[in-house]
Parts: sequence; C-alpha cells; structure tokens
Amino acid sequence: MDTYTNDMAPLFNQLLERREAELRAIVRGTSSVDRQRFETSGEVMDFKDFASEESQAVVDEAQATRALHELELVLAARTRLRQKTFGECLGCGNPIDLRRLTALPFTPYCSACQSIQERHQAQA
Repeated sequence: MDTYTNDMAPLFNQLLERREAELRAIVRGTSSVDRQRFETSGEVMDFKDFASEESQAVVDEAQATRALHELELVLAARTRLRQKTFGECLGCGNPIDLRRLTALPFTPYCSACQSIQERHQAQA
C-alpha cells in the first residue's frame, strides 16, 4: 500500500485549496439564487411554475448542505496538513491508502474506519 509522505504536502494542499474554492462558489451561488427567488417573488406564477420553483429550491438546499459538510471536511484536512497529521486515519491512526487520499483528499478515515462510521450513522 502506498501512503502519504510530507513531501507530498504541496500537491495535496493545492488539491484541497481548489476544492475549497469550488465549494465556496457553490455555497455563494446557492445563496444568490435564494436572494433572486425572494426578489422576484412578486411575479404571478401558475401551479406548475410554483411546483418547479419549489422543487428546485429543495435541490439547491440539499446541494448547499452537502457542500457545507464537505467544506468542513476540506478545512479540517487542511488543518491536519499544517499539523503534519494528514494521511493518518482519525479512527485507527493507521496510514490512509494513497489512492483513497488522491480520490478524496479531505477524507479523515481509512476505508475500514469509514465503513464503521457509515454503519454507525445508518443505525442512528
């Protein structure tokens, strides 16, 4: 298993910075869409328009919620990077496989501990 080493920090910092910017743009974009809906709410809408707007609002809210959660994970990963604990599983302390970190640089858990976390969340 290939694992993270501190000489990879610049690459992972760049990946995390890029993802942070993308997520912040999603959150900002969602809030501006909400403002536009509020500002144009004086328009007369038929039932289909209203249903469509309502459905889109639910989708936008879910997207913003997911983006905010991922943003928290990205910020925590950047902190671990600065503290030189990046790449260590928060569950077991073992190194996280480099392939997993490359795909999900913000992940705090190895695959085994992630499975445990997901089972606990499903039971809650």
